[in-house]
Amino acid sequence: MKKFLLYLILFLALAGAADAGYLLIQIVSGQAVVCPSVPLGRFNLNQCNIVLATPYAKILGLPNALYGLTAYLFFAILVLYELSKNQKTGSIKFLSYLAGFGLLTFVYFIYLQFFVIKALCFYCLLSAFIMTLIFALITIYNFRYS
Repeated sequence: MKKFLLYLILFLALAGAADAGYLLIQIVSGQAVVCPSVPLGRFNLNQCNIVLATPYAKILGLPNALYGLTAYLFFAILVLYELSKNQKTGSIKFLSYLAGFGLLTFVYFIYLQFFVIKALCFYCLLSAFIMTLIFALITIYNFRYS
C-alpha cells in the first residue's frame, strides 16, 4: 500500500504537470484555451480565457501556469526520490508542506474565480482538485508510514 500511494501521488503530479503545461503553452503561444462547456450553476467551466486574461493570472509578471508546472514537476521528483530509496528520506514530509501551501494557494484562486472574476476555468479547477487529492494522499501516507 505504501508504494501504491506514492505511485498514485506521482501519477497525480504528472497529471497536474500536463494540465499546467497545456495552459502554459497556450498562454505563451497567445492562443485561446479550449475548455469544455460544463454548466455549474450560474457559471460555466468554459470561461478559461476570461480568467487567464485577468491580472490574477500572473505573479511577478509570470503566468501562474508556470508556477504550477514547476510545482508539479518538483512533486514528481520528490516522489521519485522517495521511491528510489529503501529508507525514509524526508522528501515526502517536505512534499506535504509544499502541497499544503499549494492547496492554500488554490483556495485563494478559487475564491477569486467565484467572487472576484465571476468566471470559472476548467483547467484551473482541475488543477485545484489534483492538488487537493495530492495533499490528501500525502496526509494519509504521513499518518500511516511516518
